[in-house]
Amino acid sequence: MRTTKAGLRDFVTNNRHAIRLTVDSRAPMNPLRVSGLLKTYRRQVDNMQEFIREADAVKHQMESVVDAFRHVLRIAAFQGLLQSNGFATPPSILMQNSPEAGVKAGIGEDRQISLPRVDEPLVEGICLEALDMLNDFGAPLKIFGLLREVVPGRQVEIVRLMLAMNRVEFRVARLLIELTPRSQLTNPLARRKRYEGISPAQMAAMEADIAEVSHDYLSAASTHGSEMLNLIAATSYFDRLLNNPKLVRYLARNFARQLEVFQNLLDFREARYKKHPPQAGS
Repeated sequence: MRTTKAGLRDFVTNNRHAIRLTVDSRAPMNPLRVSGLLKTYRRQVDNMQEFIREADAVKHQMESVVDAFRHVLRIAAFQGLLQSNGFATPPSILMQNSPEAGVKAGIGEDRQISLPRVDEPLVEGICLEALDMLNDFGAPLKIFGLLREVVPGRQVEIVRLMLAMNRVEFRVARLLIELTPRSQLTNPLARRKRYEGISPAQMAAMEADIAEVSHDYLSAASTHGSEMLNLIAATSYFDRLLNNPKLVRYLARNFARQLEVFQNLLDFREARYKKHPPQAGS
């Protein structure tokens, strides 16, 4: 059973193990070496960029197919064919009336994400919201010592990133904190670690790069689930529709470009399955 925030606060305040976890959990004295920092940085940025590209591809496919279907659905003869052949109830995502409606449905522009505001009191420097999100994930104890180095909103942002990437790991947390802007440190005047071979200008560039990629990643992750459901619903509908000879002949004669868009959607689905095969039992 999930712990409530009130219960979590009492637990952290009164439990001897939890008090040791927060009070004595200082940042380890052996920080990432240069090679480890750069390797972790490159891997995380590459993984996030790959996810963003895939999410953008899904978004583009859905925008294209919604626009194409809206175009042919204006034709009364096509509506009649859909009705007579059992396709009169398309998925709701295909019935959007305008690109603006598509945005509201989750297939449009990115949602701005700013540093979360955290007003609740901390427990020994640890944000309860961050603790609550990590409650079910068995996070390494060393992570909590790292989180105390940054402000509560940044703690929450770092935890959201790790959970979204399914990488609740010390190395990842250390990277994100090393590349946290000074203004988001608990002590903005604290001396930052220096890495031999990495200049302050390079560190600043890495900090800006990972901030931008993290913003885009969280934005994509916030809508990707609903977009994938829309993709599944649309591909299922067109899989059946394009197996109907009457509808295919009509589209081929009158709407060849739109028919190509519908077929491209199914090809896109197949390409995704080859790259990400469904798990057994799913």
